[in-house]
Amino acid sequence: MTTSDRAGFHNRRKIISSKIRSLLISLTDKPSEYSQITPKIEYWIEYVLRERFVTVDELVEGVSYVAWEGGGSYVSVGRFLKEFRDAPHRSERAGSFVTRLCSHVLRWFAIASAEDLGMERYGSLVASGGGNGFVRAASLVGHLIECGLLSHKLVRQHLIKPLIYQDDGGAKCIWESVRANAIYQLFIAAGNTLLRGLLEVEDVRVCFETLDAQISVGNIAGHDADRIKVCCTTHVNAPRA
Repeated sequence: MTTSDRAGFHNRRKIISSKIRSLLISLTDKPSEYSQITPKIEYWIEYVLRERFVTVDELVEGVSYVAWEGGGSYVSVGRFLKEFRDAPHRSERAGSFVTRLCSHVLRWFAIASAEDLGMERYGSLVASGGGNGFVRAASLVGHLIECGLLSHKLVRQHLIKPLIYQDDGGAKCIWESVRANAIYQLFIAAGNTLLRGLLEVEDVRVCFETLDAQISVGNIAGHDADRIKVCCTTHVNAPRA
């Protein structure tokens, strides 16, 4: 084996992960495009795990960067992962890949909550893409929750407390904006699940106080802020599941 062959062999994980990640990012809500792309993702995941070019954990680590990159439809990413995991012919390794990927994204998002994030900061140590990447990851986490890809136990352990328990320090204004936009994306994607008893009432209260403060100064991007506030009023006192 030549030196160049050995180098290529050791780079295989990066190439494989990048390929699957780019296909996931290219998913759209258009049925024709979705049906064209998903068989390719299925093939690559099953192939590389069956041939043991990577371990499940190595593939999870590489593909999980999809949470920060965005560019496609996280609704479709969540849909694909659920359909892929639940397919009756799915191999055990491939099914395990989806379960571990979703858990890894949630836990990584929770740790990123401790970072000093700015919306345009790209030198972040944890959240790739800074605040913008963090907000994108919140959207993906929300869709994973709504698709039933994360257990209620995991969500309760890792989602809200890291997001709301912050010592904002000198960057309080910037971090409050990032945090509020992340909360907004979570509730837009998974409000139907999160606000029907999954979260502690006190945690929901803190989330919506944060939203209210940032909505009032125009720091929430999007057009559904009023709908989010209505959801809070309707469900904040809902019994826990």
